[in-house]
Amino acid sequence: MKEIVAIGSIALDDVETPYGKRQGAVGGSLTYFSFAASLFAPVALVGVVGKDFPMEVLEALKKRGCDIRGVEIREGRSFRWAGKYIQGQEDPQTLKTELGLFAEFDPRPPEDYLKTRILYLGNLSPSLQRVLIRRIEHEISAMDTMNHWIESNRGELISLLQEVDILFINKKEAEMLSGQHGSFPSCQRLLEMGPKMVVVKRGEAGALLCSQEDQAVLPAFPVKKVVDPTGAGDSFAGGFLGALASGATPRRALATGIALSSFTVESFSVDRLSGVTGKEVEERLRILRELVSF
Repeated sequence: MKEIVAIGSIALDDVETPYGKRQGAVGGSLTYFSFAASLFAPVALVGVVGKDFPMEVLEALKKRGCDIRGVEIREGRSFRWAGKYIQGQEDPQTLKTELGLFAEFDPRPPEDYLKTRILYLGNLSPSLQRVLIRRIEHEISAMDTMNHWIESNRGELISLLQEVDILFINKKEAEMLSGQHGSFPSCQRLLEMGPKMVVVKRGEAGALLCSQEDQAVLPAFPVKKVVDPTGAGDSFAGGFLGALASGATPRRALATGIALSSFTVESFSVDRLSGVTGKEVEERLRILRELVSF
């Protein structure tokens, strides 16, 4: 049985922030998630890339203990995204989206991926997420979503929530999907819609967790300079589920997700995240613990 099977996008990004530009930066939900989660548990990846993708990144994940046999390498172009972050605005302005091979992505996990402790489904269509939840045997299922699916596949997405254990969603999307205003009312309403746990990612405001057994809120880790926010939410989910796989409580998993996302925003792409050590994570968890003590 695999510890974590993760399915999502592997991409190349053209990113501009107030601190500079990066062309062809390594990105994608699966990439950020896997670099974060593999600090705590091995991850089996399912994705697709073209031959334009830097293979050394996949090798780096392999060295971290990830199983990359589920990543297809095909002729054609990898998923590409271009975006610009404006000072004072949390969400980026999307300049270009080229799905490339990801437009035809039909996940076919290797046979030994079909049984896992934790199944993570990145930003995929609700119909594809449903197929994968039912196809892959798992103990815990977790998923992310986005405003596009909320607007275009709302009914299907709401139905899917009854089959998932953990929903990761940002504050804006939580309000859209729940019809509520504010993080906590949105979280509570989404919990009533089916998931066993809802985690609302709130950017600079940290994160909120709601379940039938617990409620918890933590601030973001104080980062001196946010160079590039791309991938922060995906690395948060990776830190959260990686910690959960290693035996952490949901509250500690929440703190771990916050710690991992704080490393991501300190650089472009996975430059900082890919080199993070367990010792560095523990130090940020210690600081977070002090921040919320009184």
